[in-house]
Amino acid sequence: MEHNNRTNEAATTETKLTKPWIKRHPLFAGFLLFVIALIVVGVLYYILRIYFSTFDRSEQGYLAYSMPSRNGEYVAEIYGVPYGGAGTGGVTIWVDVRSTGNGSAGADSSFVKTIYRAKHRGANHLEWENEKTLRIENRNEYNDDTVTLNIEEDIYDGWNFACKSLRMKGEYVRCLSPEKQ
Repeated sequence: MEHNNRTNEAATTETKLTKPWIKRHPLFAGFLLFVIALIVVGVLYYILRIYFSTFDRSEQGYLAYSMPSRNGEYVAEIYGVPYGGAGTGGVTIWVDVRSTGNGSAGADSSFVKTIYRAKHRGANHLEWENEKTLRIENRNEYNDDTVTLNIEEDIYDGWNFACKSLRMKGEYVRCLSPEKQ
């Protein structure tokens, strides 16, 4: 009998050791799988956000100033949107072009298009070269994100996300970024 008990104990011990690790430690395994899933989702978000980016600032920011076009058909507006936190933060400059509905072409007064996004560099200025061409200056002594855009065809993205975005392909004819200038 005693020999039979030892055999049963040995078999039970052997069975306990051959149980899968997940069944022996279910809480830890669940927590580990959760952490791995979070890391995978974070990496996928970081990689794919470029391809699904838009020029949507969700009405955030403050209007820094605006400049009407020469014939008053459009108004270009510079908005500043803070990002980051203390020490690492900054301001993103957005330029929207709005139709006033007052132009000779009778443009739709609900027309609003974001055409520019970049880090605030310091010296900002808007200048209409003609009715459809806007020069946007955004520079300092180290960086220059100044660009001239056709308001109907061009956009500029200082981060180059919009130029790679699958969602933005129908929104522009030409997308400019610091690498493509």
